[in-house]
Amino acid sequence: MARMQGRRFDWRAALTACAIAMLLASCASGGGTTRHVVPGEMRAGKLVLNSEMEWTRASTSRYQLWTMDGELLNLLYLIHTVKEGDYIFLGQRESKRRPDAPYYHRGMREDELRDLVSDGLLNAGFVGVSPDNLRPATFGDRAGLRFDLAMQTAEGLQYQGMVAMFEHEKGLALAIFIAPREFYFPRDQAAVSRMLDTIRWQG
Repeated sequence: MARMQGRRFDWRAALTACAIAMLLASCASGGGTTRHVVPGEMRAGKLVLNSEMEWTRASTSRYQLWTMDGELLNLLYLIHTVKEGDYIFLGQRESKRRPDAPYYHRGMREDELRDLVSDGLLNAGFVGVSPDNLRPATFGDRAGLRFDLAMQTAEGLQYQGMVAMFEHEKGLALAIFIAPREFYFPRDQAAVSRMLDTIRWQG
């Protein structure tokens, strides 16, 4: 029993860093509402995507946070618009006082967009963030990119992730899926990857 309780504590501590990134958005947007997501076509703000699984989502006007098993075990973070000068995970704006953070600017190269996400995760408390397999992707009629992630917490717990992003008239659309490397990510990787491929802008 003591071993199981310790394991639960470790999982909670491990996802604290990711929760910090999500809270950056809520600081700017306020509290959200929680709803059930059923398989099929769903809207996430101004994004549309097809899901094969059931989710629970918390939403605000600027982002949505989806989970299947609870935020401690899997997170899908959807932002329909990162505006010019926004912090990549929202929550703050670029300013002369804060010039050296991962802020989005239109027309960035694919590797620069990849590095914005990596830097944001580092700022949120993850260590050893390693993006991989950067590749072009198409979302509806818009060109974008996808890449994979590996990272860990300061406690050494391992995570994997997938990122999809593309630019549109208002800014940058961003989707990040993160789950523990043990069991949860391998279980859902294929289905979530297919889901990310269906994302399209519907402003």
